[in-house]
Amino acid sequence: MKVKIAGIFVGILTLLLELSTSAEGIAAGFDQSIHNEVKSKQVTVVSIPGLSFMELRPDQLVELPHLRRLTELSAVGAMNIRTSSRTMRDVYVSLGAGAPSVGIAEVQAFEAKETRQGIRFSDLINRYTGCCQEEKSVEADAVLVPDITRLQRANENQAYGTGTLGELLKEYGVFRSVLGSSDLGKRSGIEEKKLRRYSPLMLMDSNGFVDKGVLGDDVITVVVDRPYGVSTNYAQLRSLWEKRKLSGITLVELGDLYRLYMDKEHYNEERFTQLKGQVLREMDQWLGQVVAGMTEEESMWIFSPEVNSEAARAKAYLSPILHYTNDSRGAILVSESTRRQGVVTAQDFTSSLLKEFNIPVPSGLMGIPLSYMGKNDVLAGLIREQCSMQMIYRSRPLLLYPFVTYEMLVLILSLMYGLWIKKRQADPGNLEGRALPWRRSVRTLLFSLPTAPAVMLLMGWLVVPLTTKIGIEGTMGVLTAVFIVCTLLISVVMEKCRLSTAMIWLGLGNALIITLDGSTGAHAMKYSILGYDPMIGARYYGIGNEYMGVLIGALVLGVTAALQRRHGDGQPALRGGGLDGIVPLLVGSGKMEASPRLGAAVSPAAALLACGAFLLVTACLAAPSLGANAGGSLSAAVAFGVAGAHCFAGERWRELRLGRGAALLSALLALGLGALWLLNSADSPTAFARESHVGRAFHALHAGHFDQIGQLIERKLRMNVHLLRASAWSKVLITSLIVMAVLVLRPRGRLRLWQHKYPYWMYGFSANMIGAIAALLLNDSGIVAAATLIIFVAVPMQLLRLQELETST
Repeated sequence: MKVKIAGIFVGILTLLLELSTSAEGIAAGFDQSIHNEVKSKQVTVVSIPGLSFMELRPDQLVELPHLRRLTELSAVGAMNIRTSSRTMRDVYVSLGAGAPSVGIAEVQAFEAKETRQGIRFSDLINRYTGCCQEEKSVEADAVLVPDITRLQRANENQAYGTGTLGELLKEYGVFRSVLGSSDLGKRSGIEEKKLRRYSPLMLMDSNGFVDKGVLGDDVITVVVDRPYGVSTNYAQLRSLWEKRKLSGITLVELGDLYRLYMDKEHYNEERFTQLKGQVLREMDQWLGQVVAGMTEEESMWIFSPEVNSEAARAKAYLSPILHYTNDSRGAILVSESTRRQGVVTAQDFTSSLLKEFNIPVPSGLMGIPLSYMGKNDVLAGLIREQCSMQMIYRSRPLLLYPFVTYEMLVLILSLMYGLWIKKRQADPGNLEGRALPWRRSVRTLLFSLPTAPAVMLLMGWLVVPLTTKIGIEGTMGVLTAVFIVCTLLISVVMEKCRLSTAMIWLGLGNALIITLDGSTGAHAMKYSILGYDPMIGARYYGIGNEYMGVLIGALVLGVTAALQRRHGDGQPALRGGGLDGIVPLLVGSGKMEASPRLGAAVSPAAALLACGAFLLVTACLAAPSLGANAGGSLSAAVAFGVAGAHCFAGERWRELRLGRGAALLSALLALGLGALWLLNSADSPTAFARESHVGRAFHALHAGHFDQIGQLIERKLRMNVHLLRASAWSKVLITSLIVMAVLVLRPRGRLRLWQHKYPYWMYGFSANMIGAIAALLLNDSGIVAAATLIIFVAVPMQLLRLQELETST
């Protein structure tokens, strides 16, 4: 029977691992049965490597009338182009694949007529791939990627591999052309050139072909006083662009700004500024000519695949993206992938290009086609928003990482302090051994650990107004001071309170603040140091794993502390045996006989209120319009279910043997999974208006796309292994576990004593430990969630120990 239950539990756990994604959809296959009629439309995509929002500031746009007009009329957004190497080659490959991908510096595109060591590139690609054997010939003006196999091998784990966008465009009859490059110089032989020809990787098909393109010397001209002695031949680019075909997409790369920043070290500041202004004015003039030549059936996208080094140093990593048509009247780009006005993903851009031609977006692509919302002064608002995001990104290493180190130091020092005090008290010759020096200071430091998350969250309301008024640097200083002062003040107040009272305030206070913020748009979490960061791109909405761990741990602690306070602090309520060691802490109270007083201590109203809070928070985590955290909702179901069973289900469930414990955990996971399914199904009212990544994962699974499950599990395991090695949060988790182990094992028998003396505390600790394990297993970055959750076990245990030392004097 136990084996059967364990098998069921493992099966459900495996299914949950497959379904709970952080911020990514599950890839699915092409639906070959869908073939809508493609629009007869021409789309121009202008790529400007090196462009950032720093070039779109009002003082810069004064001298760029056409670009200024475009920012006023277009739908404008800020696109996340973060890749592993932050280079445009990765971005182009990712746009072509519809998913994050990697490029290879040596894998570039060439015109078919070009040669290397006397061999035409059309012959070279045939040698490598054999893809031209059945064709008559390759068109001389085609563009191809001879080393496509190397690129495919580097991205073999992708759902569709490289070239997804180009393959779909080709399948639906959309003509693809690429004009321009960012080559560093103009020399006689292909071997001598410093090539930067990555833009065709965006539109190539799965064989590495683009229908037409001009990348080499025909689109650049020799200008001796320009970077690398060359400049874009704008007249030739315009002539080639005017020959575009309808029902086609033309990608134009303007490389002068990129070349200028690549050669920046050779110029003084004055000369560099002069050249930059000249480069931008030439681009502006060309854009004005292109806009004047557009018809009603055409649209134009402008974006940057790589921001310049100056913007990168300022952490302004988001790339400007504009969409213009002749009937544009100014708007902001909106993405359901991010749910933040103006912030979009590169994958959304890929899906939007497919939508331009009425090509169905395959269910496995992560991006959602962009929409627009009419709004005035969009660019200024986006620049302010990016400043706030820059501040958060830059503040993390200055505030969050030192705080993580501070957490570890406080836990270790408080443990050592307790051991030292115990040794002094045990010395019969020490007349002052019973004194507790620095007790209040140590307790205050411990209280600061569960206080800090709430302070960090509330600080999010200050970021936007402060950044607008005093800038990024000033805001960072003010927030650091506010954090330190507020955390210490609250900790001092909590230290003066009764322990159970302080834990009630900190536990329920954290939970209430996080739930209210998450239910009202998560404004504070968007700008919290402990929240999510659009610059990183791991999560854009809902409740992130950091605060998910805080929410679960704090609510369990607050409820069990309230029950312990109601029952009587330190009043024995259990009689009978118990198991020493850490195992009972993980799986329950051990075999004990509950006294009648324990059952009577919890009124039906209190039980109903606590269970209602547990259900409400679980629903908030699961709802697509609120928490949208699948792993978090399942972890909450486990932690809250164990806490509820211990506190309210009677004597039978307080004794969780292996079989009964496995059955309970399986039931809780199944209930959590069912809630996720109901809240994220297409027919659910909560998912009707806004579908999350969790809902898309369920739909893909329901459609029978199982081929990506193995990759999903592998990615989740790889992410946790990486975080275990690299993340500071893993060190917090390990430190907390060591401290807790010492507390329950020295002296032997303390756990049994605490089970008698603090039953509800122990129920909360047990539930939070199991919840931390669930969070670790059910989330991509489970290390982070487990580390923030475990603080609400380690700190109360330390405080209980110090309280015992105090009462023993």
